[in-house]
Amino acid sequence: MRILYLLCLLLISVHAVFAQQYNFRSWTLADGLPQSKINDILQDHKMQIWVATRGGISRFDGNAFHTYTKQQGLASNNTTCLFQDSRKNIWVGSVDNGLSRFDGASFTIYSTNAGLPIAGITCITEDKLGKLWVATDSGIYTLAGSKFIKAPDFPVTAYKVIYTDPEGRLWAGSKTAGLYKLEAGKLQHFKDFESNSITALYAEKGTGKLWVGTVKGAAYIAQNKVHQFALPASVTQPAVSDFTTDAYGNLVIGLQLQGIVSVKKDVVQHLTKSNGLSSERITALLTDAEENLWLGTDGYGIQQSRAQWFLHYFNLEKVKEPTITALAQDTKGRVWFGTDNGDAAYMQNEKLTTLDSKVWPQGTALYSMWVRSEKDVWVSTSNGIWNLTPAKAKHYTTDQGLPANEVYFIAADAQDKLWAATEKGIAYLNGNTFIPVTSRTSNNGVRANHLYRDRQNRLWAGTEKGIYLIKDNQLQSVKLLADKQLTNITSITECSKGWLYFGSSANGLLAYHEQTGKTNLFTLANGLPDESIKTLYTDRQNNLWIGTNSNVLKVDLPYFWQTQKLKFRTYNGRNGFNGMEVSNNGITQTPDGKIWFGTSRGLTQYIPELDRINKAAPELILTDIRLFMKPANWKRMGITVDKTSRLPTNLRLPYKYNHISFFYHGISLSAPAEVKYKYMLTGHDKQWSDVTKQPFATFTNLPPGAYTFKLKAQNNDGYWTPQPLNYTFSVVPPLWRREWFIGIILLVATGLVLSVIHFRERSLVKMNSLLEMRVNHRTRMLERKHREKELLLQEVHHRVKNNLQIVISLLNLQARHVKDPEAQEVMQAIRSRVRSMALLHERLYRHDDLEQIDLESYFNEICESLYLAYGISEERISLHLNIPPIKVDLDSAITLGLIVNELISNALKYAFPGEAAGKLGIDLKQLTATEFELIVWDNGVGSPEPGNQQQSFGLQLVSSLSKKLNGRLDIKNINGTKAILFFVIPS
Repeated sequence: MRILYLLCLLLISVHAVFAQQYNFRSWTLADGLPQSKINDILQDHKMQIWVATRGGISRFDGNAFHTYTKQQGLASNNTTCLFQDSRKNIWVGSVDNGLSRFDGASFTIYSTNAGLPIAGITCITEDKLGKLWVATDSGIYTLAGSKFIKAPDFPVTAYKVIYTDPEGRLWAGSKTAGLYKLEAGKLQHFKDFESNSITALYAEKGTGKLWVGTVKGAAYIAQNKVHQFALPASVTQPAVSDFTTDAYGNLVIGLQLQGIVSVKKDVVQHLTKSNGLSSERITALLTDAEENLWLGTDGYGIQQSRAQWFLHYFNLEKVKEPTITALAQDTKGRVWFGTDNGDAAYMQNEKLTTLDSKVWPQGTALYSMWVRSEKDVWVSTSNGIWNLTPAKAKHYTTDQGLPANEVYFIAADAQDKLWAATEKGIAYLNGNTFIPVTSRTSNNGVRANHLYRDRQNRLWAGTEKGIYLIKDNQLQSVKLLADKQLTNITSITECSKGWLYFGSSANGLLAYHEQTGKTNLFTLANGLPDESIKTLYTDRQNNLWIGTNSNVLKVDLPYFWQTQKLKFRTYNGRNGFNGMEVSNNGITQTPDGKIWFGTSRGLTQYIPELDRINKAAPELILTDIRLFMKPANWKRMGITVDKTSRLPTNLRLPYKYNHISFFYHGISLSAPAEVKYKYMLTGHDKQWSDVTKQPFATFTNLPPGAYTFKLKAQNNDGYWTPQPLNYTFSVVPPLWRREWFIGIILLVATGLVLSVIHFRERSLVKMNSLLEMRVNHRTRMLERKHREKELLLQEVHHRVKNNLQIVISLLNLQARHVKDPEAQEVMQAIRSRVRSMALLHERLYRHDDLEQIDLESYFNEICESLYLAYGISEERISLHLNIPPIKVDLDSAITLGLIVNELISNALKYAFPGEAAGKLGIDLKQLTATEFELIVWDNGVGSPEPGNQQQSFGLQLVSSLSKKLNGRLDIKNINGTKAILFFVIPS
């Protein structure tokens, strides 16, 4: 048996070199492409991807493909090339029917009737002057006006590609005769290539090189000399299809039959199907505005290369089902791993060395590894602990003192003593026997998941009952941690600042700092996206890695140290982490800085220096506007529609159509599912909405008014659009709420009032004439008739007063139907002015003196009326009148009453905002026999704009009325507002 063990425990030196899996996403016919061969790829100014196929062209907005064929106006479905000119038109070349130009709304066809040949269009470009050039199977053509003419500078032959470099030089690659350069009217011919059949041209930024692809490989032109480029030996069919530069400055060469080649300085890498390509037949390349690499294929649709900072090792040769359950590393940087099926191996320099799995029974799950050295490996399994050395394999089970054979984790303390966390407790190795650890509590035999040695060489244990510190071979609870009642602890780690982090499969993440006594528990409620934590790891770049059931989080620890809050990036299948679920204790970092993950699909490697933030904010498009959640027939409603966006322009909705929905889309090609939005409807909302992934917003019961819908979008890395998308529209009020209609009603009411007054005046004139006749004929009845006249005048004032009350009632009735606050305020002002005149006539018909008005009682009645109208009590705003016994004539009294009415109204409306209390007063002084000073004052907030009082209609009215009294109005801010009127009343 000893000899058998010795043979089985030796490392099996089967070194397998296998391919790294990169992150590629594919779209095929099943995803909406019109045809599987991609002839060209283009990104437009709205960040949308366009592809040319043999079944038409298709526009991709990150979520769906929108196809255009002959049915939509395309010249031919058999398309070859794409180009967007400086005027944002999309040009489409075809095999059999010339060119199509798409202006965003419709297609214009340029075929033989526009001067183009019957032969196919192969490539399109635009020179620095905005002139369009087209390569065809029968020569080079240029657009002059609405016609194409053959370019006389180039020889008549078949051309495959035409290209304008950054310096404005025009290059044309022929099918058989090499390459031509047109510069300043001079043509230069290059033909020193492996093949003179030119297939692709590309100017590499910052190098001065023009790369040339041929059917026999790649070359570049520098300083007017041709230099051949040696492709890797693995490339046996070197026909080049396209060039581009990726996000890291690597030149990418597309091969027609054998995948792609990545070139950076002297490092050349050949990627094929084994690296994740869906097809090795590459037809087109594009690096988009977010620096994603797009690959067009011949027969397998389109692919996007993304998240190049993740490499995957899913095909692990002899390891048939690579569900990694144990992960470790040694001092040489080798990554050791074990699976749930009993496979064990280590990886170094992309070479895999497996261990003989016959050491333990088939199906034994490996949970953790401690690599003391390459000749001394400890493995905890579902069947005890194994110590593998070249001399022997020693097996420890319950027979050797383990509490249980399910051993989830092993670790060494400062004295290199081995500790084991098992299904039924913790034990340490003493000689050849494990000694169970006791507890000061009643938790002996509890399931232990994890062990961790901190920077002070203390050993921590994570168990299903909580967190314990192992001291003097006993489990001791820590009060601050026990108070948190954290259970099911799965992982423990520590950062450089002395914070300990405890992960729970049920309660989230607990951070603990012993020196300060601080504890922070993070759950769903305060920012953790998943409370089920499987593993924790702190790397050398001060990041805390958290593996959960659904994703991996990279937490910025310096931010946490400063704010005690979490800021993290999330990695999952949508942004490149394709390993699915991270295993328990499944994260480690090798000396080269790379992070390794053991997952349910194999190994995944994270390369920190390649990680990048997507700073390209989404491009926003408003896709639809609906009424009552249904598509609207704008033309039937008489509303003009923009031909490009197909949305209504200058939208004015009738008041009944006040339920409106906006549908929108933020184009972000890196992670379209992660785009988030916020919006606001100005005129309706006072702040932005909550962030949402919902691609529409609905507003109901909108009152009449003008509105602007504002929209912002956020990409997967948190970058918002700098300026919102705006769409302005209005809801038109009903007829009876329009200003002109209200104005007509007021004019009619005023006309009625004036007519009544005029009619009454005529009646009074007739009555006065009759009285005069009676006086002349009845001199003996003079005293009696004189009394009748006084009674009659009182009756007149009474009637005038009643008529004014009728006007006030009409205004009150009308005010009930006015909803506009400004219109209501105008109606209120008119009522108060009419009421002041009515009060005067009321006093006249109630008193014997029909010629003189007592100003004190008159002003007092005006104030009482205004207090009542504005609902203000004298307990809140006290009234102070200082008016001597002065009587004035009727005309002057009306003028002064209107002035006081306006000044008191302004004070009640504006001097005391909210429920503020204060004082209000009227002072009248007689300066001379005919000159008077009237002061209306308050101790309120004062006039907001003392220099602009004349802008108010009320103050304009006061100023106008004061001129009638030969007066002058002065308004001052002195502990409130003082309105001082100097006026003259003739004696």
